[in-house]
Amino acid sequence: MESKAILRYARVAPRKARKVINLVRGKNVGEALNILKFLPQHASFTIDKVLKSAIANAKQKEIGDIDDLVISSAYVDHGPALKRFTAGPMGRAMRRKKHMSHITVVLSPKETGTRR
Repeated sequence: MESKAILRYARVAPRKARKVINLVRGKNVGEALNILKFLPQHASFTIDKVLKSAIANAKQKEIGDIDDLVISSAYVDHGPALKRFTAGPMGRAMRRKKHMSHITVVLSPKETGTRR
């Protein structure tokens, strides 16, 4: 059983969000929340909200103990870009893209036992 949370159209560039999400993938929920709390990047605040939403979904589904949940899958997809214009040289306008991302976090219970 899994718990999933998706945030679409987050105003964080995917390249910057992937740096943060790579740090928490595969960690326990408590450890991941602690890591995100002390990171200076803006994306950590957004990913923290998505992770807390996935935890709330796990409570709703009654998957198991919250302390035993692990981030089994976490990824950032590229969303649409807002196209804006800024001043360029000699009175010209230059296009500027403000990228958005779709952030997905999937939680699952920790696997117990040994593999062969």
